[in-house]
Amino acid sequence: MNSTSQQRPTKIAKYEIKRRIGRGSMGVVYEAFDPFVQRTVAIKVAHSQDGQDEAVTRKIREGFFAEVYSAGRMHHPSVIGVYDAGQEDDYLYIVMEYVDGVTLQDYVVGDKTLTPNQVVDVIYQCAKGLDYVHRQGVIHRDLKPGNIMLSKEGEVKIMDFSIAHIDVGGGGHEGDVLGSPMYMPPEQVTEEKRLVAQSDIYSLGASMYALLAKKAPYKASSLDSLLYQIANLEPESLLEINPDIPEHVVEIVNKAMQKIIYDRHESAQVLADELGRAFGRLRQVGQRIDMQAQWTALRNLNFFKDFNDDQITEVVEASEWNDYQKGEVIVNEGDKETSFFIVIKGGVEVLKKDKVIGTMKQGDCFGEIAFITQAPRGATIIARTNDVTLMSVSTSLMEQASVETQLQYYRIFLENLVLRLSQTTEKLVGSKK
Repeated sequence: MNSTSQQRPTKIAKYEIKRRIGRGSMGVVYEAFDPFVQRTVAIKVAHSQDGQDEAVTRKIREGFFAEVYSAGRMHHPSVIGVYDAGQEDDYLYIVMEYVDGVTLQDYVVGDKTLTPNQVVDVIYQCAKGLDYVHRQGVIHRDLKPGNIMLSKEGEVKIMDFSIAHIDVGGGGHEGDVLGSPMYMPPEQVTEEKRLVAQSDIYSLGASMYALLAKKAPYKASSLDSLLYQIANLEPESLLEINPDIPEHVVEIVNKAMQKIIYDRHESAQVLADELGRAFGRLRQVGQRIDMQAQWTALRNLNFFKDFNDDQITEVVEASEWNDYQKGEVIVNEGDKETSFFIVIKGGVEVLKKDKVIGTMKQGDCFGEIAFITQAPRGATIIARTNDVTLMSVSTSLMEQASVETQLQYYRIFLENLVLRLSQTTEKLVGSKK
């Protein structure tokens, strides 16, 4: 250790501290590096207990390491992994999985926004993780947007099990109100204080409400007022806040946030099942909208001028669409791929041995020779402009199209090949003159 407790440490045990990435009531979280395993980790360090009563210090220590007891034994894609814990001089620390992303709180109060479809997807992942947690006999008790990470890849991680209750048959009674009041279920803020799996379901429902409404379910000027609202009042209707939220999504939130425990979803898995069905309905609507836009884009391209409407529909259904930004590599020279590409929007550059030998624009096709011959790519293709959209068709996708549509493709491939051979011949003749 080469730091005092008042400064940011540079090293704790074997972990090299890089930067502070968060701060909470229990401690500070740093990004760190494990030189032995060669991986980036997050390390939570308890606040200094200098000058505190010994009994208080012992209670803080127990509360801090409770997270290890709760989360350390769990292994699930939607639950943060705990790798290590210990004490180094005056530092109490827990080493956890590092997540490159932000908490869901950023999507509640910040400029970031999730669509209803994305919210359903995120909460579905949470519900699956929560079901796993409950099957381990653990109740989280402090589920809220600030305790759920969302990675840049869209993966959810439930974290902060510091006040979690491990069910050993005692019923989960506590003398004090523990957790974050804003997302507490009614039974946690009343004298009952009997916490069960549905208590976490309420908190997850309240978090879903906050993501859809861009605000917490309740707002109050004092803690007593907040606790009264949670126990006795209904939050503002989501449909009044945003009429565009699908009603079946609102119904899921309302059921999860019922005042009476057993009026909520029976389990987190039941909630996940409902969210899965809702996601399917939303995705179908989104897919219909996306396919209409794709159909229109193809209809306007010269490449597809001889395709009839039914064939255009086939093409949309048997293709993949991807976006690229300027400078991104699409295919590499020498790669073995089984797809050809059509430029839907923007432009690309063709490189041979790192030298630009040509460009392609909207409506142009590339990769068809490698597609037909299954030979390695003869050139590298990179995005020349921002917001490049490409449609690709692989061998397996081509097989999904009718014979008539496949023949249309091959006819155009042949026309393109004849045109390129003609252009090459003209260049050769011109160079000899």
